[in-house]
Amino acid sequence: MSESYAEFHDRLAKIYRQQAKTGRLGRKSVAIDRNGYVIVKGKANRRSFPWTGLMMVVVAFFAIKGVMIAQFGPDFYSQNVARMADASVAEQAAAWTMSPDPVSRWVALQLKSVF
Repeated sequence: MSESYAEFHDRLAKIYRQQAKTGRLGRKSVAIDRNGYVIVKGKANRRSFPWTGLMMVVVAFFAIKGVMIAQFGPDFYSQNVARMADASVAEQAAAWTMSPDPVSRWVALQLKSVF
């Protein structure tokens, strides 16, 4: 019993020395279980910016614009976007974002060729 107790305190002292060197806990989580053992676990890494989600939103945006151009036709779509450009600030912003662009036109052509 005395030997395991000394081993426990040696491990605990090592952890405290490591924390004293860095001046902070670092990226580790320290826990003591019911048997008195020190369990050191690495903390989970922080997630970075969700680039995948952002790319999915951009692809969906261009796909929806392409579907709308293919559905209504490029002339009718352009007329509606031009009509929105002369209205309030919010509709001007919508007209700017919904204006036909090369990617949306390409998507519309691909959809027209399929359907």
